[in-house]
Amino acid sequence: MVLRPIVKEVDTGIYVVAGTPFLYISPSRTLLMADLHLGFEEAASRGLIYSLRGSSGYGGIFIPRIQLKRVLQYLDQVSQVITIDKIVINGDLKHAFDRLLRQEREEVGELVKRIRDIGVKEVEVVRGNHDNFIKPVLKKLEVEFVDSIEVVVNNKKVLLVHGHEYVDTSGKDIVIIGHEHPSLRCFGAYRFPVFMKIPLETGGILIIMPAAGPYHPGINASINREEYLSPIVRRHAILENASLITWLNLGSAEPITGQLLESIPTRGILDVDGFLLKNMEIAVLEFKDIEIAHVLCTPG
Repeated sequence: MVLRPIVKEVDTGIYVVAGTPFLYISPSRTLLMADLHLGFEEAASRGLIYSLRGSSGYGGIFIPRIQLKRVLQYLDQVSQVITIDKIVINGDLKHAFDRLLRQEREEVGELVKRIRDIGVKEVEVVRGNHDNFIKPVLKKLEVEFVDSIEVVVNNKKVLLVHGHEYVDTSGKDIVIIGHEHPSLRCFGAYRFPVFMKIPLETGGILIIMPAAGPYHPGINASINREEYLSPIVRRHAILENASLITWLNLGSAEPITGQLLESIPTRGILDVDGFLLKNMEIAVLEFKDIEIAHVLCTPG
């Protein structure tokens, strides 16, 4: 099995899919992904740079088209080991704010086709701040386009929303967002995508998903609210009590997760689990504290 509970202490029915930036809601067999940013490569080639201040034009740069390719690789791997009845894309399916790029239109169609080719009939897209001009494309593909999704999972009230706008989180047991693209910088150079698990002042927990698009490592996880974009995080996140979950692909040699556990002083600060995904060993690591994670990832 490749499913690691997002919360080990309570059966939430929500799991990290080992070795991927995806979550899985077991009772409904729903796969969650966020921040694909399809079309990023065309935007870069046109010199379209987007920030909180809007968009501007610069000299284009040409980069390999790997955003969709990587997502499809993950999807193919996961669909062979778990049953998927529904896929939810939790915002920023596409990249350009102010237009619909040809690459975006084509790759959204290709993604939906591949999803249906593996037997998944139900697809929903939660609107993100980049998802402008995509509604007609999704309608033609018979894909639902919504602002948020509320479900009950194992008697827990769960809210799925992209996270770029403020929403009332009171009364929710679990809130799942994207938008931030959280990562952990290690050894000065490497950026590992992370899931963030954060208590909320309004009660419940906030889960921030990493970006599925590899060109978007995003923010370096921090305990400083001002470094985040989401108003949910900036207003209500108790970042001092947050934990980070990431993964390492250890290859296809003899399993070494046990050796990894023995070599790291894990007691109380780091939880490590080993999984096999298509004969590749994956170590899923949960750092119990953001500052401890940075200490462990700093050389010397």
